Amino acid sequence: MSKQLSNTTINNKLNLLLTNTADMALKRRAKVIVEMLNIQPGDKILDVGCGDGYYLHLMSNLGIQINLYGCDFDKASLVSAKNYLNKNISLVEADLMSSLPYESSTFDKVVMSEVCEHLPNPIYGLNEVNRVLKKGGVVVISVPNKNYPLLWDPVNWFLEKLFKTHIKSGFFAGIWNQHIRLYSKEQILAEIKSAGFEVIDAHTFTFWSLPFNHYIVNLGARILSRTKESRSFSSFNKFKIKSKQSKMSRIVYGLFTRIDKLNDIYPGPQNQSSVSIVVKGVKA
Repeated sequence: MSKQLSNTTINNKLNLLLTNTADMALKRRAKVIVEMLNIQPGDKILDVGCGDGYYLHLMSNLGIQINLYGCDFDKASLVSAKNYLNKNISLVEADLMSSLPYESSTFDKVVMSEVCEHLPNPIYGLNEVNRVLKKGGVVVISVPNKNYPLLWDPVNWFLEKLFKTHIKSGFFAGIWNQHIRLYSKEQILAEIKSAGFEVIDAHTFTFWSLPFNHYIVNLGARILSRTKESRSFSSFNKFKIKSKQSKMSRIVYGLFTRIDKLNDIYPGPQNQSSVSIVVKGVKA
């Protein structure tokens, strides 16, 4: 499809694709990221640290003719991504702390979601992303907020407030799991600017959630997959468009959704406490 689709059509497609995403923070983050990209026909888009390919999956199913690329340091993640994505999406193993396997000024847009917090030298990584972007190209970056809400990760929230420490790995590592750092809005904006990007937009979002939301999603999926309702397990598969939900799935998903709607009614202390920070930058 080469013609430009209306924003309403694209938004409707995106909402449909997000229907099965039980992790409400991911759902909100993905929607904001795709909307910030303002995808146009013919765009050449790279997802750096693509993981299981979820953002590539969303972009490839919007009905817009684009060229998609993904790279990640983790081989297992790339194997998973290949199982979910169309074969015409190019996936390669790459180390952002070395160099990306692309020529300079290759891409129109780059997604870099939940990556900077893993990097020993995020400025180096951002400079490498700047290199592969065309002049005037767009980068959309998301990072976890260091001032995250109590409900999102109660254990680490109390540990940090009371003892200035946190759990680094394991089940209760929560928002800190495998992360070198978390970010304030000011910190990520400073890093992006230092890498030669002009900041166009920035958002913080997701204040309300079930405690340990991300773990409840994973545990719930495992439990459902082992019950008699496992045939309806696809209702929690974020790569599938929802068709029919089991009774248990409807109850669990309904609970997540009702609590998440509080973020629209009362979004909380914006620019202070949230799960995610998303920033849009342009290569000067």
